[in-house]
Amino acid sequence: MWMMIFATTISSAQVLFRYGNQAVQKDEFLRAYKKNNTGAGSETDLRDYLDLYVKFKLKVQAAKDQKLDTLASIKNDVAGFRAQMAEQYMQKLPFRKQMIEEAAERSKTRVELSHIYVEYGSDTLTAKNIIDKAHEQLKSGKDFAILSREISTDPYVKAKDGYVGYVSVFSLPYELENVIYGLAPGTYSKPVAGKNGWHIFKVTDRAKNATLLKVAHILLVIPPDADIVEKSQIQNKADSIYRAIINGLSFADAAKLYSEDKFTFQQGGVLPEFGFTDYDPAFTKAAFDLKKEGEISRPVQTSAGWHIIQYVSATDRKTDLTDAETMEQWDQKVNQDSRFKLVTAREKESMKAASGFKALPYNEQKLWALTDSMLASEDYVSFYKNNKQQKLFQFTEKNVTVTDWLKFIKDKKTAAGTNALDGYGELMSEFTESSVSQYYKDHLEKINPDFRYQMQEFFEGSMLFEVMERNVWSVAPSDTTGLKTFYASRSNQYTWKKSASAIIFNCADTSVANKIRENMKTDPLGWKAYAEEQNGLALADSSRFEVNQLPLQQADRLQMGLLSEIIINPNDGSSSFAYITAIHPDNEQRNFEESKGLVINDYQTYLEEKWLDTQKKKYPVKIDEAVFKSMKTK
Repeated sequence: MWMMIFATTISSAQVLFRYGNQAVQKDEFLRAYKKNNTGAGSETDLRDYLDLYVKFKLKVQAAKDQKLDTLASIKNDVAGFRAQMAEQYMQKLPFRKQMIEEAAERSKTRVELSHIYVEYGSDTLTAKNIIDKAHEQLKSGKDFAILSREISTDPYVKAKDGYVGYVSVFSLPYELENVIYGLAPGTYSKPVAGKNGWHIFKVTDRAKNATLLKVAHILLVIPPDADIVEKSQIQNKADSIYRAIINGLSFADAAKLYSEDKFTFQQGGVLPEFGFTDYDPAFTKAAFDLKKEGEISRPVQTSAGWHIIQYVSATDRKTDLTDAETMEQWDQKVNQDSRFKLVTAREKESMKAASGFKALPYNEQKLWALTDSMLASEDYVSFYKNNKQQKLFQFTEKNVTVTDWLKFIKDKKTAAGTNALDGYGELMSEFTESSVSQYYKDHLEKINPDFRYQMQEFFEGSMLFEVMERNVWSVAPSDTTGLKTFYASRSNQYTWKKSASAIIFNCADTSVANKIRENMKTDPLGWKAYAEEQNGLALADSSRFEVNQLPLQQADRLQMGLLSEIIINPNDGSSSFAYITAIHPDNEQRNFEESKGLVINDYQTYLEEKWLDTQKKKYPVKIDEAVFKSMKTK
């Protein structure tokens, strides 16, 4: 049944080509072309790829004819791949992607903010009247800072004239963040309901927020109950430490000796990377004022205490979501933010809509009573049988019945053991959500075209590998008679280019290569022993090689007895060199054994072409040239 999800619908799509009674749409071909080609998309490129794609489809059809799609191995591979990909697609629904893109874009800008704040208190109506009056006063021209000092109910807000400082993405709850990013500099918002009170926000500036900073700091904590004398002593100590560092004391040593940040002092005070809006404004301003490695700030006070800051490095904030690692990082940030609830809620609604969810009326009290009876009965199977036709809700291609609900509750009760279940109303919400999620996952091929094509690609790729293995790849090497006949019919094609007999050494690293090379200078005849002595860190191969197969540097002059220089692989540090034992003339005839690898490759191509000729006769190919000429890849 699951194979039917890949059937081609041709009712309204443009068919590019047919093979037998099968059809391939233009969109499917272009999707495959764009994925596998980076060229300009010329007519020649398209024509060449079309030839390959036709052959690919013919091979897959051969696999179906041989019923390879019924193999347990292929079914299991496809099922495993589907389970893996379905989870990824479920985590990347369109709204989640939009939220990630929005967060990454907002992170590029920091917003300077002030606010007027009125707590709800015990009389929410009074609080609403106060904030509305403040808004009217602003509209009449009242100064925002003065009004915040007069109206705000929080002492800290009053003392700062409402000034908050710079904020960016994730600094505030998502609902408030939306308001702030919707304001232009110099404008203020309408009254906005927060968690504990009303706000009126004013944006005074917007600035780029592209840099992440790494610094080290020394923290001297000011206790909450410290008096003026103690505060003065802590400030004087900070000044003394600063002067000691300026006079030569290592910042890392000073952090270990004096810093009261228990999380960083042992690492020399180094903090994780942070943005301009991530810490106390006084701290970040002092840190971002530093411009060069090792530069030290004067002591700066924050709500935590006195800090001395040292510049370590700066990097650009990563916002390129085409990079998989960056996308994953932003996905995690969104998941940890208050907007995650909104993401989840909208994803659920999106899945409902895509699944054709429709709630149906039912008598709640009767259903709860039936559920109680089922749980109390030992013969719960009869309840399943008697309620199969009673529908609770439906999807595009499925009805969910009372029986499905009863099974869900029975499983819940079994898992809970002697514990009581939550209320049926909450459980019905959970049951509905899990049913929607499961239906969506089970029908992704029909709901999501990208998922459908990815599954089709994996399925057909699995079939292609199996059919090629059975018809070509495993046939050619084992057909000794066919290989020899094939070689005899075109032996003049198998000749040696410029070649030499040589011993090639491939070593784990240069130290191993140098050791063997020194031994080869003394006695080349012991080459096997030299490699074996390295306990698997070196391999030696003695044979005839064409010159382009030898590890030679330009300075190596090919001659008998040459011990070539060592060539190092930059990717893994492995090293190789060669010892030349003989030089051979160009264009010498290769015998069958010397040609066997080449013959097998050519014979496989020959067998494949013969097989494809048979397939083309069985499934004649017809290309719609008008559709082909209409294709554009850009």
